[in-house]
Amino acid sequence: MLKIDAHTHAGEGAAVWSGKQIVERMDTIGIDKTVIFPFTEGFFHNHDIPKYVSEFPDRLIPFCAVNPWEKKKAEEELDRCFKSGFKGVKLHPQLCGFRLSDHGLCDPLFEIVQAHGAVVIVHGASDLYNCPLEFDRMARRFPKVPLIMAHMGFFWEWELATEVANENKNVYLETSRVPPFETAKVLEKTSAEKMMWGTDGPFANYEMEYQKIERISNNDREFEQIIGGTISGLLGITG
Repeated sequence: MLKIDAHTHAGEGAAVWSGKQIVERMDTIGIDKTVIFPFTEGFFHNHDIPKYVSEFPDRLIPFCAVNPWEKKKAEEELDRCFKSGFKGVKLHPQLCGFRLSDHGLCDPLFEIVQAHGAVVIVHGASDLYNCPLEFDRMARRFPKVPLIMAHMGFFWEWELATEVANENKNVYLETSRVPPFETAKVLEKTSAEKMMWGTDGPFANYEMEYQKIERISNNDREFEQIIGGTISGLLGITG
């Protein structure tokens, strides 16, 4: 069983967080791999991610990040990243100021993701620009694109997030920052196959995020699926 953190920032932005620091923290609780992508506030880039992955190729999984407002530049950067080995892309509608379901801004990016067989993870709290119904619209437009809802609609819309996940085969819910009670309720209303563990590193309490999944899982199968099985399946990782 692989233990994989599906949500960690790396580089410089709201914090400074290197590949070495990420791996050192992983080792404190025995995590095998971590998905990493840039901080997404202000002006950001993807230059640091391949450097960190080259230092720890068996531990770190590269995702890029783009701002859809950059339009052609964002499309070219996304295509370049996928061609160079990135496995997915992080979008942050709230910080960058766009609706996830905006046809003109986001459809071209999702088309590139689909062409490369990659994955999208999106900040998915209850904010207007990335509420669960925004995910529903994109999931229906691009049913072949795996779409991960980070924070699964928390605070106010986790129940709607479960409905959207149940109604769309390609929508998955990532658990970072969501308290144990709501996380357990999401599991009760969906399934472990719809959920994946993440930590929103370096911000959330790493060990507590892990213990949360131990606490809410009803058996070893559910725990193993959430702690690494779901993201492993999406990315084709075996181990």
